Amino acid sequence: MPKTRQKKKSTRKHTLVGTWASADEFDSNVEYIISSKGDGFAVRVSDSYDGEEADVFETKWDGEVLTFATHWNSTGRFSRCRFLAQSKDHVDFTYTYTDKELLHRKPA
Repeated sequence: MPKTRQKKKSTRKHTLVGTWASADEFDSNVEYIISSKGDGFAVRVSDSYDGEEADVFETKWDGEVLTFATHWNSTGRFSRCRFLAQSKDHVDFTYTYTDKELLHRKPA
């Protein structure tokens, strides 16, 4: 009996397709533009405040969760991002990112 391959969910007209922005308009100016591409997705990330676009790479779709990484050239910030559809108009967005700060030596 031939093995049946489990198909990944189609991305055509998928719930994730569209432009996503923070529900709190004062929280972030970053927009995530998701479009279908073959059996997966294409991702663009843009800061609507200054128009900068992040470099996006390592885009992966497992049939349920979309993951990708971004790099912002202006700040050097690197992020790992995860999208999970919750409903037609809401996604669960989890991200981790690098940060930097200036440290000073405390007197002995």
